[in-house]
Amino acid sequence: MNFSSSDNRVQGIGVAPGVAWGPLVLLPGKIHSVPRRALSQGALDGEVTRFRGALEEAEREFRQQTIEFGGDLDEAERRIFDTHLHLYQDDVFREAIEKRIQDGKINAEAAILDEIQHLTGVLQGMDSLFRERQADIRDVGQRINRILLNQAQASLIGGTEPFILYARELLPSDTLTVDRTRLLGIVTELGGAASHVAILARAFDIPAVSGIRDLESRVRPGFTIAVDGTHGQVWLEPTAEQTDELEQARSRHLQERERWNVRASARARAEDEAGIRVLLNIENFEALRPEVLASIDGIGLYRTEFLFMGRDLFPSEEEQFEFYRGVVERIGDREVTFRIIDVGGDKPLSYLSIPKELNPSLGWRGIRLTFEWPDLLIPQLRALLRASRFGKVKIMLPMITTVEELRQAKELLSQLRDDLIKQGEDIPGLPPLGVMIEVPAAAMASEDLAAEADFLSIGTNDLGQYFFAVDRNNLQVARLYQPLHPAMLRLLKNVIDAADRQNTEVSVCGEMAGEAFPVLALMGLGLRRFSMSPSHVPEARWIMEMFQPDEAAALVNHLLDLKTEAEVRSLLQQAVQERSEASQS
Repeated sequence: MNFSSSDNRVQGIGVAPGVAWGPLVLLPGKIHSVPRRALSQGALDGEVTRFRGALEEAEREFRQQTIEFGGDLDEAERRIFDTHLHLYQDDVFREAIEKRIQDGKINAEAAILDEIQHLTGVLQGMDSLFRERQADIRDVGQRINRILLNQAQASLIGGTEPFILYARELLPSDTLTVDRTRLLGIVTELGGAASHVAILARAFDIPAVSGIRDLESRVRPGFTIAVDGTHGQVWLEPTAEQTDELEQARSRHLQERERWNVRASARARAEDEAGIRVLLNIENFEALRPEVLASIDGIGLYRTEFLFMGRDLFPSEEEQFEFYRGVVERIGDREVTFRIIDVGGDKPLSYLSIPKELNPSLGWRGIRLTFEWPDLLIPQLRALLRASRFGKVKIMLPMITTVEELRQAKELLSQLRDDLIKQGEDIPGLPPLGVMIEVPAAAMASEDLAAEADFLSIGTNDLGQYFFAVDRNNLQVARLYQPLHPAMLRLLKNVIDAADRQNTEVSVCGEMAGEAFPVLALMGLGLRRFSMSPSHVPEARWIMEMFQPDEAAALVNHLLDLKTEAEVRSLLQQAVQERSEASQS
């Protein structure tokens, strides 16, 4: 990030929306160097014992902190900390450090540092979401080394004054030492939209910006810093005029958020009139407001892989059946689309051994992996078939590339139903079987897939990254990830039109399904089924209330002839602004 001496505004990446300002506080306590000592052969066993003691103490300390904060942790945080906790219990991680102590004849602190550098180097070349595991590894290593060095953990709990927090990297356990009642905003150097800090900031509605380098060289603790997480901007010592503008922006954000909360809890009449369906992407009901759940048409993406995480063994068929049945009964007469477990790549399981790959996002993951692990796939499909007796179950296959994969899954599902019927189970019929369109090849073959699938669901996050060959959390290339680029819109139109020609249901379950401008564009492309995270429901419904599908279609006809995403966004922004102003007059 190049600072301009004449401009106190710095551009980064917005990872959690909102506006805040206050005095800057730097996160203290990181270990920047550790001692490196050569050990005699006779001292090695004792050093291994010393390391194991520190590892046990680190896990105990971490568990205690999460228990103390347990009432404040939402589901997103608990999932992060569960994954984090597994590293303390990972035998491969422990044995690798012990081997470095023994083979290198070095002290535990140095062995830990070497193993951290090795693992983070390996992960750096992998998928963007998988790279977020680097933060877990660094965090665990920092905690163990701090205990080995007999250093106290720094804390920002206590005090009375609100503040803006700056950290080069906010690690998962750092959030346990920060008083969130005083935390106004977050600024970091590392961490993208899928990072831990982004998830935690959004969960607690704290504005956050990442990608801000060398801030410590420009300001000192106590300086006033302003954060605009919506636009990814940071102001250093904002002027009175800038503060007034920020106050107006903050007020607009809060008012709009309140309006969105109201919209989220009431089904819009415009949706019914236009035949639009609003569905949710979830993995559980814990953080879901009851009024939002009551207002939606069903679950368009239930991520089943989280049932498999945070444990030591695969869940049994019976355990899965009871879980899926509970979900279906909770939804009542509405549909639930369960995605078959999507592991591999960025979602490893501690008890599933997967060979290391140079590029996991293009490798053995999704349906490619589960087809070769019948002990994983078959119990899940059987459990879903049994649960289908109790409601409107739909089954979705991830990472489908070819028609052959769909046919293979259909044949297996039919065989499993026949087996269950022979065993005395009452399975009334085969649940609808659909595919995720998240590979460009599948998008181009969407007509063939739509002809044989019961439904299509477009995963725009992965589809966009594969389409543009861009890691959207990489600061160097993030600008090239352009979901509203005319080429991307033409690709989506190809899928939607193909599904319509085959009279096959199609939805979008990526982030585009819930953000204002993309929702308007998707409506114009002919989409009528939108599956989104609960937090996006109000914004999506706002657009659906303001525009009729035919109005959106007329607008999109102009978009497809444009050349750049900037032109598309400008046209959409103008249309939304004009309609919003007209509705308020």
